[in-house]
Amino acid sequence: MTIEMLLAWLCLVGGCALSAGLTGALLPRLRRGNIRQHVRDDGPESHLTKAGTPSMGGLAIHAAVLILVLVLAVGMGGLSGKTWAVVGFIVGMALVGFIDDYEKLRRKTHYGFGARVRLALEFSFAALLVWYLSAQEPGRLVSGLTIASLPSASWLWAILAAVIAVGAANAVNLTDGLDGLAGGLTAICGIALAFGCWVIGEVELALLALAVAGASAGFLWHNAAPAKVFMGDVGSIGLGAALGGIAIAARVELLLALVGLVFVVETLSVIAQVVSYQTTGRRVLRMAPLHHHFELCGWAETAIVVRAWIIGACFALTGVLITVVAAL
Repeated sequence: MTIEMLLAWLCLVGGCALSAGLTGALLPRLRRGNIRQHVRDDGPESHLTKAGTPSMGGLAIHAAVLILVLVLAVGMGGLSGKTWAVVGFIVGMALVGFIDDYEKLRRKTHYGFGARVRLALEFSFAALLVWYLSAQEPGRLVSGLTIASLPSASWLWAILAAVIAVGAANAVNLTDGLDGLAGGLTAICGIALAFGCWVIGEVELALLALAVAGASAGFLWHNAAPAKVFMGDVGSIGLGAALGGIAIAARVELLLALVGLVFVVETLSVIAQVVSYQTTGRRVLRMAPLHHHFELCGWAETAIVVRAWIIGACFALTGVLITVVAAL
């Protein structure tokens, strides 16, 4: 067994155990600090019982990922600047989510600081990451898995890459509305993304993706229905940023779009709802994002989550198959 394979096992299995343990240790502290979820007034009535559930459990997820990154740095004899840049992007975006969570607690509402301010901060971190990647590998291409074979130095790729990174962060954030939904889908997506990175030789980024997947899966120990803790924006925005950052750094953007298609559909459902209501005054869904629509249609929360996992796993397997074919 090579050191890379051993580290892969450690990131996935060890990361799962580490995240579950850290979340369990953090949970009583969140309760004592009264760091609890504020539920939307206009949300499904079934969610009213979730008010008061401890939030910001995503801190434990990111702590587990950072610990694993340090282990990887030791085991691999150091990590590349590109990998550290992605880690820095994850931390920066998680910080944005943390500030948003803090504002919710301070205001005692479901809404944090303004969307414009948050997007400005997110695109600032994305711009820094894209700038670094463009400078390090200006001619980088990965045929079949990237965006129209655009070189990393092109302005078009830089713009699209920033949109992908920020879009991924917000897509996971929008999907984080049911117990275990975002965490499970992130774990599935992370494993498939890791496979794609490994096939094209981006071993460090593959290991980072496995660390994210393992930490997300471990969080489900406490987040599965009925959830004892929520990940909060610090968790969902940071995890989405991890997926987006890894994808653009490895140049497997199209692979991310496929394996994370459930996230994409959830985001599109919100966009369609907003556009339809503002232009026609009508809603295309009973409630957005899409998982809330299914709730109001009478689906049980656990049924929605499990079905989303199944669909996500199907897309992930499809992405893995396409990766293998593209590598031949």
